[in-house]
Order: sequence, then structure tokens, then C-alpha cells
Amino acid sequence: MPAPRTVPSLLRRSFVTAALAGVAVGGCIVDEVTVPDPPATGELAPGQTTTVELRFLRFEVDGFQQVMTIDDVRALPKKTLDELWLLDFHLGDTLDTVLAQLRDMSPSEADELPQAAQNMRNLLNMTPDNASLEGTKLEEAIGLAGTVAIPPAKVLAAIPQIQVTDNLVPPDIVSEVVLDLLVNSHPTTQSRKGPVDDAHPDGVYPVEPGSIPMTLADLATNFESLAERFGPTPLDPDDPMSPIHPGFIDQAYGISIVEDSFEMAVKVSVNALPYKGVDLGDISVASVNSIASQVDNLFDFDDPEWMTVKGLAEEMVIQELTMSIQENDKFVLGGDSRDPKPDGNSEIWDLPPWEFEHLIMESAKRRTGIITPHCDEYKLGTDVVAFEACIDGEGWTELTTFGDIGNPPPPAYFWDILVEVAQVRLHDGGLAEGEGDVSFTLRDVRIPIDPDALLDQIKANFRADPSALAAVAERVNDAAEGDADFFYYQPKLSNGLDLQGDYLYFVTEDDVRKDPNTAEPVRDYSYAKPGFFADPDLSDKVSSNQLIDDDDSHEKVKVSPGDVLYIEDDAGRRFKLTVGEKPSPSRITLDITRI
Repeated sequence: MPAPRTVPSLLRRSFVTAALAGVAVGGCIVDEVTVPDPPATGELAPGQTTTVELRFLRFEVDGFQQVMTIDDVRALPKKTLDELWLLDFHLGDTLDTVLAQLRDMSPSEADELPQAAQNMRNLLNMTPDNASLEGTKLEEAIGLAGTVAIPPAKVLAAIPQIQVTDNLVPPDIVSEVVLDLLVNSHPTTQSRKGPVDDAHPDGVYPVEPGSIPMTLADLATNFESLAERFGPTPLDPDDPMSPIHPGFIDQAYGISIVEDSFEMAVKVSVNALPYKGVDLGDISVASVNSIASQVDNLFDFDDPEWMTVKGLAEEMVIQELTMSIQENDKFVLGGDSRDPKPDGNSEIWDLPPWEFEHLIMESAKRRTGIITPHCDEYKLGTDVVAFEACIDGEGWTELTTFGDIGNPPPPAYFWDILVEVAQVRLHDGGLAEGEGDVSFTLRDVRIPIDPDALLDQIKANFRADPSALAAVAERVNDAAEGDADFFYYQPKLSNGLDLQGDYLYFVTEDDVRKDPNTAEPVRDYSYAKPGFFADPDLSDKVSSNQLIDDDDSHEKVKVSPGDVLYIEDDAGRRFKLTVGEKPSPSRITLDITRI
């Protein structure tokens, strides 16, 4: 019974078939190239010698267009999907849309929400006209306004210089603060994994503030992992006592930015044949996938069509999304002192940034920042000033009465006043302190996106790090077989005569064969002394990371008939390699002796 063919194997077959159909090798069109490999000889005993023959053939594929549908993408191993970063997707528009849908929900829909979510909706819609000031510092202002026959809403509106039907805190400020304090404080929105390089020795990259790192897995799985990634998470995963960030997404379902017609096409220029090498464990001839050493030349970025994507939608569709905001378990008073500047003395500033009270406090502070200093006088019918409300350039707010007219609230920053209003209103409907955690589910949310801008950003990121696509290219052209310790290579003719000849390359970690189902390496890279040496003690290395064909990652050495080298495999066994006479221009023979 034939083995089942996976999607990647079918892609690989189409890749090689297309290449064989019309690629010139040495000026000739070939239909098929087959070079039989010698059978494995088994593990050598100390002192035992055997001979192997290796060949090198170059089979250049220039600008072959590989097309992958969304089903092809989904067939890739999870590791490949998770590690292929596309872009940092900014959540600003998404959050604006989500909060707007909550704010503009019809009364009948709002009645279906939990009480805390209803209260949150009311806060988003709070104006001087509908704000309830009972139980807050401004409650006394109701009585003061009554003494001069002025609606309390007018007094409240005058302080932030708005109309009585305007939002006390504009929705865009609320969205901005939720993004900055709730979303940006989550560990998963702060960094992502990427390739290790000099600038990122730990393989950790910062994420653009206000964004979530989007991977190929998000594209393929309709963002099914959002609730897991952005739910409760330790601030320090390495510390078992670390505080827990509560997260901000409880559930996400049916999120998509691609259509059924999605296709991703990439033009690849590559040597489609594997490199032949030797597995010293059993002295078998093995095949090393050639993609890793060619990653810098796989794509012609000067070609505007090097990558094309069809079927990116013009709007993100969210069938269902549940977001949450936690409150503190106690009522936290606003401040009553100017100091410490510039925030004042409220304990709210010491709360975690993701808690409701801190979010509201910061929203109110940013709203206060656009108020200009002013005083408003309120007179009796006799034209005598009864009281005045003043706010200075720092947001410090004072209501002063004249004569024997009522008791004004104590002075405070305007944000200290608003935060108490918001806390009291969050517990409307009989909610006790600690019962005000806000959780709301929205359905059929649609957020416009710019697919062209999205693609431009993806292409720019791949151009900056072409290795990001190497794993996909390897899957398309997965020609690795066996577990070679080194392989045979001949530089391109364009390198010049001084670099022509035969080279042995010691494998790197990138050359280790991957499991076709998981994309994980099938073995550890456990070489104690990678490279080639002139002595059996491996003290005189003769190989180097010389730059050849844009490769400076492999330990490599040029060889000629009669050369003797020494090498150690990943199990610590040592061998002598003696280069024999060349059977043909593209072949070498090696006598391998275990020592």
C-alpha cells in the first residue's frame, strides 16, 4: 500500500516537476537526474575503514512561483505556523469598534448583558445631563446649583467646557487608555519570538505598542488562540510567584481576515537538489536540504511580484468576542491633595494598570488635560455671586461659596472627582464592591482593514528577515533524508577561479532534518567540536566560516585528492577522512576510518 501523500509532499512534487520540465543544467535540458547512493554499511568499529562516494549537482530553479491556498497553509506543522511572524497588528481600530458597539447597543440588547457590563455601557455614554452624582464628591454641587436655580448638569458641563449632552470622557480617550494600560501591560503584547541574531541573542523581539503579534497560525486558524494568548498570564513566566495579569480576552470565535479564495504566491530561486553528505553513525549517504544555506538568495526583492497574496479581506469579521476588565475589590477614593505632583495622592495610581479604577482615573486625567484654566460664576437673582467653580492649568478644581450658601465639596483634581463618579456608577443595580468585573460579549463585529497596506507590511517584514519564510520553503522542497554530519559542496562559477573546487561543509543546526509532522528537529545538535581538523586530537582546526555563495554559517574546508582530515560526530566518535581521486568533475571519494 503506498504511503499517503501530505500536502507538503504534493507541493514538493509540483516544485520539482516544474523545475525538471524546463531548467537548464550546464546548457542542457534534462528530464531526470538519478544518482544511486551506496547502501549503508553500518557502524564502523575502531580501526575499520570504508569508502563512500559523494556527488554534487546544481539544479537552479529561477523564479519558480509556488502557490499555497489556505488549506495548504493549514496543513503546515503548528510550529511552522506559530513561528512565522507576519506583522504586529495594531488594535486601535478594533478596540474603537468594539467599545463603540458596546456604547451604541440598543436598550433591548443591553438588557441581556450582565449588570456590570450594563453599567460600563452607561459610563461610556455618561454626560453631564445623565450623570448621577449621588454618593460622590460632587453631590454637594447639586444643592449649590439649586440655590441659584441652575441645573446641576450645567455646572458639571461648565468645568470640562462641554455641552450637557457631550460625553464627559470622549470615547476615543477611553479606547486609547484601554489600549495603553490594559492591552499594553499584557506580557504577550510586549514581545514575540524570532530568530536569534546579534541584536536579539535571546530571540525575543519587542512588539509595536498597541499591537498583537500576528503569525501565520492566526491567519490559518481564524485567531482561535486569542483567548489563550491574551487571557490570564504571569507577568514573569519564569517566576512561580509572579503576579498574574488577568488578560483582556475571555473568548474569541470566528475571527477572519481572509476569504475562501485566499492564495499566497512566492517566487523562489533555488538549487532544488539536496546536498549529499555522510552520516558517520552508520556511514550512510544522506541528503541535506539545501534551503537553509540559500535563504539570502531565495527571493528577488527587486521584483515587485516576488510575493503576491489574493483573498485578504477588506474587513476583519469577528463573529463573537468576549472582553473583560477587572475592578479592585474595594472602593478606592480619589485624591484630595495636589501632592505628589502631577497626579495627586489617590491610592488608585498604585493599583495595577489593568484594573478598572486605574483605567478610569487615567482616562479622566487625559480628559482634564484638554481643559483650559477658567472660572465660572453662579449668581443669585439679586446678581450677587453665590458660588464659583474654578479649574487651573494643573486640573485642580475648586468650588467656592460666598455668604452662608451651602457646603462646597473639597477641592481636588478633576480626575479625582470623575473617578469616584465612575466607581459609584459601576455598582448601580445593587452590585457590591468586588462584583463589578466587567465582561461583555459582542457579536458580528466588522472592522475595516486595508488589505494592500497589510500586504505591504508583511512583505516588508519578510524582506527584512527572509529566514522567516525559510521554514515554508523547506516544507515545499523537503528533500532531507538521513542525518548527515557533513556534506559536499562546489561553489558557483561566479565566485571566480580562486574559490572553485571541492569543499566539505560541516552541518549547522539549521541543517538538522525536521520531523514532517511537527517541524521539530529529529535530533539535538550536540556536536562538541564542529568543523574539520588536521590532527586526531582535534586541536588544529583547518575549516572556517569563510563566506562562499553568501554562506558564512558553515564550517567549510577546501579539499583535494590526498588530503587527510579529522572530524567528530554528534556521539563523540572520531574519524579520519582521506580524500581519494575524483571519479568525475562532480564527484569525490572519501576513505573513512574510525579512530
